[in-house]
Amino acid sequence: MPLTKIMKPKGGCKYHRLLLKVDGKYKVVFKSTLKSEVNLERAKIRAKAIDTNALVSKKTFVNLYKEFAEHKISIGQNDRLGGKYMSMKPYMSMYRKHIAPNFDPNILVNEVTEGVAVDFFTKLISLGNSWIQSENVVMTFKTALKYAKRKNYITSIGAMEDFKCRDQEELIPKDPKEMQSKETPMITLEQAERLMAYFDPTKKNNPSTKDWMYFTIVSLFLFTGMRMSELRGLKWKVIDLINKTITVELTLVGTEKGYGKKDGSRRTYRIHPNLMPILVQWKAKHTRHFTPHKISWLFPSLMKTEEYIVPVCDRTIRDMLNMAYHNLGFAKVNLVGEKGRLNKKRVVVEWSIFGTAPTKTFRHFAATCLWDAQNSNVPLTDNFVCNYIGHKDPKFSKRRYGKHLNLRGGAEHEAKVDQSLINAIPLTSGVNNEN
Repeated sequence: MPLTKIMKPKGGCKYHRLLLKVDGKYKVVFKSTLKSEVNLERAKIRAKAIDTNALVSKKTFVNLYKEFAEHKISIGQNDRLGGKYMSMKPYMSMYRKHIAPNFDPNILVNEVTEGVAVDFFTKLISLGNSWIQSENVVMTFKTALKYAKRKNYITSIGAMEDFKCRDQEELIPKDPKEMQSKETPMITLEQAERLMAYFDPTKKNNPSTKDWMYFTIVSLFLFTGMRMSELRGLKWKVIDLINKTITVELTLVGTEKGYGKKDGSRRTYRIHPNLMPILVQWKAKHTRHFTPHKISWLFPSLMKTEEYIVPVCDRTIRDMLNMAYHNLGFAKVNLVGEKGRLNKKRVVVEWSIFGTAPTKTFRHFAATCLWDAQNSNVPLTDNFVCNYIGHKDPKFSKRRYGKHLNLRGGAEHEAKVDQSLINAIPLTSGVNNEN
């Protein structure tokens, strides 16, 4: 029952005032010179609360989660709001794949406890889901319950506020690796050099505009560690070839425009000296190709048309990279005819040393290179790497992207490692090294 009170007229005020307690404070919600009208309004508020409570008492968690997922979808589809549709879709996918078919339909919203969450986690594991996938599903319970609290379906989410799957002893697997997210393999320096050489148009006879565009795309990935969405969202106005800077602000996921995952994603940083001439050359090729039209996208579709020019498709970039990986021995792909269009082939990856996302390896490569450079250059601070990669928290950047140990290889590097070990631990023995 909502807490209310009626204030009598005093101090020259002729109104009876109805106050309702909201967020711990009483606020005036109605006033009238007639006390009977104020009492009537109070009765309406109480009746409405009773109706709401009656409805909530019958609302199951499955129904709540569906409402919550639909709410997320509506946010993602609203152009005026900051939520990305592609980021909101997983909630509905979780509802359809896991919640609706597997969660007990009789459990009410206010009955979801830590025990219920643990039991459902265990059930997901028994159905063949991975530990990480099960954790991702169950941890959305907290978000759904917070939505229920905002809608006044429940007064609090109780112990679920601090619930974490990793803190529950009965959920810890025997193999700790099951609790680790799959790590993206990082391209090595030697592999990156081979990839650059593969796309380098200066090593081809009569290189096409497409050759130059593909080379520039790969170069930007390797030198900056950009996300796919950030690269596709680049326009020439953010490439300052005079002051030698790049500003990342717009992102594209499919055809959906956005402004980065976090505040740190919007950034301006200096262009790598070896990337600068590549961008200058691409600017000239780009202008010549589309003249007399002026195209703002840095990497547009290369079709010559007077109609609206769209940015290059993300599938085009993925296929381009996967074919290169195949030809360099980094992956194996098959060309399969599309259903109903057998003359049109699509790239199907059988295996790849870089996993299922061919561009993420560049982000790990760039971050690791930048952290190495910063560690060997005392004047540089954490802002150097965080600004390039687009993170606010350097600890997250190191943990997620800059922790790879296989950046450099070869006999020369191994000799430096051996010497560093000798200098660090200068112990000797009388045993000779015959190798």
